[in-house]
Amino acid sequence: MKQTLCGIFTLLITAFLFMQCKDQATQDAGKANTSNEINSETLPLAYVEVDSLLAHFDFYNRLASNYEDKVSKHNGTLNAGYQKLQNEVINFQQKAQNNAFLSQERMLQEQNRIQRMKDDLDKKAEQVQAELALENQLIQQQFSDSLIVGMKEFNIPQKYQMIFAKSGNSILYADARYNITEQVIDYLNKRFKAE
Repeated sequence: MKQTLCGIFTLLITAFLFMQCKDQATQDAGKANTSNEINSETLPLAYVEVDSLLAHFDFYNRLASNYEDKVSKHNGTLNAGYQKLQNEVINFQQKAQNNAFLSQERMLQEQNRIQRMKDDLDKKAEQVQAELALENQLIQQQFSDSLIVGMKEFNIPQKYQMIFAKSGNSILYADARYNITEQVIDYLNKRFKAE
């Protein structure tokens, strides 16, 4: 039900925007167009394929690569810790089966030490997970900020009224002449290299 209402609402907004943009395109039809402006035969709309943008935007790829390196490093450290814990547990179990502990008290001390080791590792894993979640949030914010600023600058000579993000089936059909993905990627990568 909620999806249906959302779909209807989206359809109504799209129809309204289409009519507004068509009126604007009709008004602009009499004006002379330069090569950077939209021609009078197209609406002042465009879309960018998100998957292609993410795959080819150098700034995003650098952020994602740095993040993956951190995740890999943290996972390696945690895996080594858990492997050491597992070896300690196996060693403890062998000693317990062979009655190698001098007393019940010594066995309990060893068991408590192993439990503290596990608790410390679990706590560290939670901290690492929280740090990585925060890092991922910061990366998404940096990407979003860069994209918003870059798209505003990109659109100054283009004069699009609206640029959609196409991801999966979010736009059911779009004529290829409205696809500006490559121009956006080229612009953003040049902007990123200039910085």
